[in-house]
Amino acid sequence: MPSYAKLRRDLVSSSTEIDGAVVFNVKDPLTGTYFRLREPEFWLINQLDGETAYDVVARNFRDKFDLAISAENVEQFVGTLEKLFFLENARSEQAVSRRSYGAERRQSLFSRLLFIKLKAFDPTRLLNRLTSLYRPFHRWYWVVLQMAVIFLGAGLLSANFSYFAVNLIDIFNIGSIVTIILAFFILVTLHELAHAVICRYHGGEVKSMGFLLLYFQPCFYTDLSDAWLFENKAHRLAVTWAGPYFQLLVMAVAIIVWRVTVIGTFPNELARLTGIVCWVTLLFNLNPLIKLDGYYLLSDWVDIPNLRKKSFAYFGNVIRRRLLGWPVAAVAVTSRQRRIHLTYALLALLYSVFLIAYVLVLLSRFMMAKMGGGGLILLALVLIFTLRSNIADFGRGIIKHIVYMKQLTKRPLRLITYIVILAALVIVLFAVPFPHRVSGEVKVLPLEEFVLSINDLGYLETRYHQGGAMPDNKVSFLQMSTDDMSVLDLLPLVKDGQRVGPGDTIAILSSSQVAREIVAEASELERLEGELDLLKAPPKEHEIAEAEADVDAASANYEQRMRDLNRFQGLAAKGLAATEQMESAQSAADIAGAELANKKSRLRLLQSPPRPEEEAVLLAGIEKQKARLRFLKLQEDAQQIITPIEGVVAANRSRGNVLTVINNDRVELLVPVSDFNIGLVAVGQPVKLKVRSYPGTTFDGEVVHIPKSASNLDEGGARFPVSVVVPNEDMILADGVTGYAKIEIGTASLFNLIARKVASLVRVEFWSWW
Repeated sequence: MPSYAKLRRDLVSSSTEIDGAVVFNVKDPLTGTYFRLREPEFWLINQLDGETAYDVVARNFRDKFDLAISAENVEQFVGTLEKLFFLENARSEQAVSRRSYGAERRQSLFSRLLFIKLKAFDPTRLLNRLTSLYRPFHRWYWVVLQMAVIFLGAGLLSANFSYFAVNLIDIFNIGSIVTIILAFFILVTLHELAHAVICRYHGGEVKSMGFLLLYFQPCFYTDLSDAWLFENKAHRLAVTWAGPYFQLLVMAVAIIVWRVTVIGTFPNELARLTGIVCWVTLLFNLNPLIKLDGYYLLSDWVDIPNLRKKSFAYFGNVIRRRLLGWPVAAVAVTSRQRRIHLTYALLALLYSVFLIAYVLVLLSRFMMAKMGGGGLILLALVLIFTLRSNIADFGRGIIKHIVYMKQLTKRPLRLITYIVILAALVIVLFAVPFPHRVSGEVKVLPLEEFVLSINDLGYLETRYHQGGAMPDNKVSFLQMSTDDMSVLDLLPLVKDGQRVGPGDTIAILSSSQVAREIVAEASELERLEGELDLLKAPPKEHEIAEAEADVDAASANYEQRMRDLNRFQGLAAKGLAATEQMESAQSAADIAGAELANKKSRLRLLQSPPRPEEEAVLLAGIEKQKARLRFLKLQEDAQQIITPIEGVVAANRSRGNVLTVINNDRVELLVPVSDFNIGLVAVGQPVKLKVRSYPGTTFDGEVVHIPKSASNLDEGGARFPVSVVVPNEDMILADGVTGYAKIEIGTASLFNLIARKVASLVRVEFWSWW
């Protein structure tokens, strides 16, 4: 008796409806994989009982579904099931004992590096306990309370987001690393337990929970494959959404705890860091382009299990058929599935390529810094070894494509299509001119600027800047403080927005010290001029008469004193007077004689004209005082601040600025050009400018100056601030407006542009390591 295939009895299945058609999800507990079968396929596998002949199965299939099928078709279908280990035979027993399925379907080392999965433990007993505790809380009023907490937490996060912004310097310090690790493990544990509890609540099995490295980033996982067996789509979505939902709840509770606790305490800091970890990991976890919760939510929502695998398979099939012309059968999908597969495959491919390229750039920089060019060669060898299976597949694909290309002679239309496409690519790469530009972020600056400010040292500072083709900078200082506590007042004479011209006074510096000196010197001048007037004035008669009377009185007094002296001398000669009396009379006579001489001198002075030398001394003093006053007046006049340029006044009080005169008729841009591209830039090249304030307007400018030295250095090389002047007749380009400027170098082929871009990414050390 011939033997026929028999379906394994341990396969688990469930039905669901998608796009109006009933489909069946089949779980293989041996491999942990899931398959989706249409109703005819599911009916067919259930006819494989090991006893029914294939021709009978084919006849019954035709009778039930009115579809033509033969016994040979059934045998081919059985062969496919055998490869999937769906049949009870020796191969399936071997797979059970050795787990050979995983060995036969081994992924490449490159794929394993992107997805490293480590099983941790079987959580069945723990989940049974947690599910029993959860059941009383699966009520609508608890959901309303949770949503209220989430909205409250979201409101607090929005109002205090600055406290929860990611600041690496603030977060990653010795004091917070332990807290971050603690918060992270609390979060991921609760997140994965939420998935598992909801899965168990709806009747699913969770066989394992553990840790994995997904795209080089640490993650926790829960095996929720049984959720695909749920007939109710809402239950499947609930299982996937449980983790992010509970994470939202944890984030809300953490933010509320942070708000009510004292800032700086351990509970407050733990709550803050937990909130930060929650919203950061939530964004990553909901990314549908990697196989985390966002991916599974999308897969459940569109009702396509293994969405990533199927999308890439369909995309590859389209490339092989449409682009390469391989004679392969098209994958049977609906129009809806076609749109989903193509969209997801393109987005996931771009994301994966970007992420892998970013990691490779970081690794290449690290290896170059540590080992130079040898490090790059070592990295290339490691990549070749890692991707050896992928490279081998690529090589086999090229060989297969060459074989298929030989058949093009039998299909001239496709051959002509390939020739046209190839010619078009060559023309686009080498013949079509593309604009060659050097670009960079810029800030609008005035072409001329005059700034009046007071610096930190108390000096009045005036700065003049001229950009463009002839750049110039001038700075002057005036001390605004003195040792004698004098007061200096700066009085602006213009208002914000007022237009001024060259030579206009825009401010006055008033000094109390200069004012006092002017008053004192003017008083001294008046005194000297008064003495000169007195010297030149003729004598008055009553003053002469008074002086003559004084002389007569002094003469009478002198004669009387002389008589007294003569009498005492005679008495002294006879011995009748003491020597003391004679000396006293002598002194009185001398005093009287001196007083008489003084009175006569005054009388002669009044009666005689002024002497020339006295007048000359006074005149010299007066001229000196006038010169001093003129100097002080000039100093007072010199305290007027005069603008050297024409422009508009901007009363900008930032950084000590008092007044700024800006000439905005033309503005300047400083385009940062790398040392790799500076040799392409020349004076006179046109420039296109787009600014944030006017996204729909393009401004035209021109390169006017190329600096001889770089202004700054960074890891990407030196940057030269190339000066560009842009007309601003409408005065809409204000000082400080930001935008993006492109210097039009000329044209070049697409190949040259790509080659130059690639060359700019290679460090100089690579060419000099040998």
